[in-house]
Amino acid sequence: MSEVGTLKKGLDIFSLLLNRPNMTIPEMMEALGFNKSTMYRLVSTLEQNGFIVRNPSNRYTVSPQLVLALVQNTMHTNYEMNWLSVPAMQKLSEETKETIYAGILHHKQMVTTQVVNGQYSTRTHSEVGNKKPLHANAIGKCILAYQEDSVQKSILHELSLEAYTDRTITELDELEADLALSKERGYAVDDEEREPGVRCIAAPIFRKGKIMAAIALSGPSFRISQEKDEEHAALVKQCAEQISQAITLYE
Repeated sequence: MSEVGTLKKGLDIFSLLLNRPNMTIPEMMEALGFNKSTMYRLVSTLEQNGFIVRNPSNRYTVSPQLVLALVQNTMHTNYEMNWLSVPAMQKLSEETKETIYAGILHHKQMVTTQVVNGQYSTRTHSEVGNKKPLHANAIGKCILAYQEDSVQKSILHELSLEAYTDRTITELDELEADLALSKERGYAVDDEEREPGVRCIAAPIFRKGKIMAAIALSGPSFRISQEKDEEHAALVKQCAEQISQAITLYE
């Protein structure tokens, strides 16, 4: 195998684990079509050089340090949004006492870029750099809803639509309908689709007329109830609009 061919196969493994962490070697072989000797050799090289790590169950993920570096690099390209969003997010958190967080699309996942924690003792938690599936997350669905049709379809057909709770949307046509509704009303909802007892409402942040991120209000379902969706959505949309305007004025 040529050096270029070896490098490409190594990058294929790295990219696969970025999008589908915690895979075994047989699972990677099946996904990429590599033979056993090639896969073991490349995985060993990537592990020895700190690009990937193996857990006690012999499953592999990309090194947490590398993931953080990739996220920080992505966040650096959106640095205006990161610091311009804080005042509006803090104001929304003070009004609702709930956790507010912002996120972007990165490697077909939602990555948290900013967090303002809520004031209640019972509240949701998130950290900068956290990754969540697009289809089971309010910010992820919001960002998907505002993508151009061709981009949205391309992303959707690559998602596994894994079920995390009995409320997770796992059918493509149902998800497409949910995204269409989200765009029509101007906000997306995570109705206990990622974690039981947790609901989120997200609204889009725009830059030069295109979706660049979204913010979400998150909390336990007994406070972020369906009956209050319109009330909470109005506040989240107002916050997102303020951030979009701040970005426009800054530029």
